Amino acid sequence: MTKTNKDKNLTWVYPLANYTTEYSQTFVYGYSNPKAELYVEVVNSGNNYRNVGSLVRRLKIKVFRSGNFAQVVKLPFRENIIRLVQILGRKKVLVTRIVNRRTGEPENRRTKKIERFRIEKFSPPSALPTSCSSSLPLSHSPPLRLVIDPGHGGKEHGTHSPKGIPEKTYNLEIAKMLARVLHGVKTLRATSLQRAKIYLTRSKDKFVSLDDRIDFAKKKKCNLFVSIHHNALPDNEDPLKHRGISVYYTYESVKPLAKKFLENICKETRLKKYGLFKRNFRVTKQDSY
Repeated sequence: MTKTNKDKNLTWVYPLANYTTEYSQTFVYGYSNPKAELYVEVVNSGNNYRNVGSLVRRLKIKVFRSGNFAQVVKLPFRENIIRLVQILGRKKVLVTRIVNRRTGEPENRRTKKIERFRIEKFSPPSALPTSCSSSLPLSHSPPLRLVIDPGHGGKEHGTHSPKGIPEKTYNLEIAKMLARVLHGVKTLRATSLQRAKIYLTRSKDKFVSLDDRIDFAKKKKCNLFVSIHHNALPDNEDPLKHRGISVYYTYESVKPLAKKFLENICKETRLKKYGLFKRNFRVTKQDSY
C-alpha cells in the first residue's frame, strides 16, 4: 500500500464487491482515519443482514498510524456479507460487500496460509550461478566489489506492510542477512568470492539520497550493485495469488544476469516468481557509474 495521507474517509481496497474465492478466509484491508474505531462484521447473506441474530462475528480492527488496516476474516458461508464499520465520535460509516465462497472444490492447503520467508532458516546456495562466474583463472579474475543497497531509510519509509511496518525495515534486514551469507560463503569456498569486497549503502535506519548511494558505489569502485526493495501490490490484486520475487534491470546486456538472479533466488528460497522487468531506475542506469 502506497497511500500515506491520513484520509478521514473509509477506503476499502480488498476484496472487491461480489468477489468469489475458493478459500475459507480472506484479507480485508484498506485505509481509515487512524483516530477512528474500526470493526468488521461477517453475516450470512442467506439471512436478513439487519437482523442481529444473523451476525456471526464482530472483530475490532487495528488501524495503524499510517491509516493502513488489515484483518484476516473467515468465510463460513457460501455467500458472506462483510461490513466495515468506522466510528469517529458521533459519526458512523458503514460499508458492505458480498464475498462468495466457491464450494465443491478442495482448498489448496499450501496457499491457505501465506508462505513466510524465515530468515533464520535460510542457508547459502550450494553452488554459485554458473553464468555469473568468470571464465578467467581465479588468480587473474578481478575481485568482486559488491554494493548492497537497502532501499529507503530514515524519513523515507517506502511502502508499508498490512500491519503498518515500513518497507525500509525489511530492506535493511534482508540486506544485512545477505551480507552475512556472502561473508559465510567467502570463508567456506575457494572461489573468486573469497577476494570479494562487500559494502552496504546504509547499516542503520537513516536517510540516504539516490545520489549519495551512487556516489558511494563509485567510491568503492563496485562492479555489482544490488538494490533491495519490497514493493506494494497494485490495488485490488489478490495477495494470495499475486506475490513473489521480482528483479528489475535497465539494459539488455544485464538481462541474462538479472534472469539468473531471479531463478536462483526463487530456487533457494522456494518463493514464487513475480517477474523480470525492464525499468529505467536511477540506480540501474549505466551513466550513473
